[in-house]
Amino acid sequence: MANVEVHRRSDILPASPSHPHKCKLTYSDLHYLYAIYNQKCLLYSMPNNTIQDFESTVDQLKRSLSQTLVSFYPLAGRLKTCDGMVYIDCNDKGAEFIEAYAPDIGLAEIMAENFPHQIFALNGALNIDGHFMPLLVVQLTKLRDGIALAFTINHAVADGTSIWHFMRSWAQLCREPSNIPIIPLNTRCFSTKYPIKLNLQHPSTRTGSLDYFSQPPLIEKVFHFSGQTIFRLKKEAMDAYKDESFSISSYQALCGHIWQSITRARGLSPNETTALKLTVNCRPRIVPPLPNSYFGNALQVVGATLTAGELLGSGRACAALILHRKISTHQDAQIRVELDKPPTIVHMNDFISKNSIRVGGSPRFPIYDNDFGWGRPLGCRSGCKFDGKVFTYPGSEGLGSVDVEVCLVPQTMTALESDQHFLFPFNH
Repeated sequence: MANVEVHRRSDILPASPSHPHKCKLTYSDLHYLYAIYNQKCLLYSMPNNTIQDFESTVDQLKRSLSQTLVSFYPLAGRLKTCDGMVYIDCNDKGAEFIEAYAPDIGLAEIMAENFPHQIFALNGALNIDGHFMPLLVVQLTKLRDGIALAFTINHAVADGTSIWHFMRSWAQLCREPSNIPIIPLNTRCFSTKYPIKLNLQHPSTRTGSLDYFSQPPLIEKVFHFSGQTIFRLKKEAMDAYKDESFSISSYQALCGHIWQSITRARGLSPNETTALKLTVNCRPRIVPPLPNSYFGNALQVVGATLTAGELLGSGRACAALILHRKISTHQDAQIRVELDKPPTIVHMNDFISKNSIRVGGSPRFPIYDNDFGWGRPLGCRSGCKFDGKVFTYPGSEGLGSVDVEVCLVPQTMTALESDQHFLFPFNH
């Protein structure tokens, strides 16, 4: 794959200054301090894009980003720690905007598999590094036949719901300058009372002690599930428990299917354990509920662990039921039990547990609403991968379809691709 050449870097400040203050990180925010920055990339077709057109697009994006940061001002700050408490110092130091060129790379190569991670900034940066570097870095890369709009956001500052709220607001201001329709709620809720100890090191002096940075070769692929397949997955699960009062969701049925399929592809012995972990959005689950406009992390991790024999010895419906029970019972009482504990800061190595699967993203995220004036994106890709990492996105055609981005070691990916029951579970 050809290289990506960085052309220029710019600091983007809010168009008008915010009131300086410190925003204390919450229990959910602190969980991600030693994880990697969140990286997403939207891909747009621009077959006749000239250098002049690209430069005009850059100017348009910079202006509208500056305006968007007025409302989303935490993204223009830096992290700061004082007496064991971690804050966002809302000091308007700004975000970074990078212009890059990759004339030998086309959209087809990026959409297919193993796209060049040079389209992202801050590769390998941990969220704790937000003490020394921007909390938001945007990289716009001119491709042979389009552009890649990649954004790297500190995960201790914002979760997926907040990130896509920010992106939709930016897209609207870029497309038609006006007021942001839904102003973010920047007041943090559920701040922890427990001080934490951090070993603050500048990224340039940190040794490569994390296993994440010495991973084996990985393969990344996107698998498409039509709305009809998703419907049938859910129907199969519901039919198996039709006499029960609960309702298994499409997402739970899909995650159960992915869990079984990857475990089968890994060829685990029956007594080896396997886990699936995912995050739940606590905004609608807590009492009283938080608005979707709450800007920050309102996530908690839920999951299930079984032996491979237990998981594969049961049908897809059983795997979906196990996840349904874990997710549906994670409501206000359980959320508050977690919030009352000292914060658990998960190191990157803990995200890469042997034989585990970690699902991120959501088919509900408004990826295809991000029209900056050039039309809808063709698709979305993620950075920050490891063996067993799975991202879910809505399919581009809608109608309940889902794209599943999977990262696995080559041997497991080969087995998954040859498993006809994975992509076409109802044709056999």
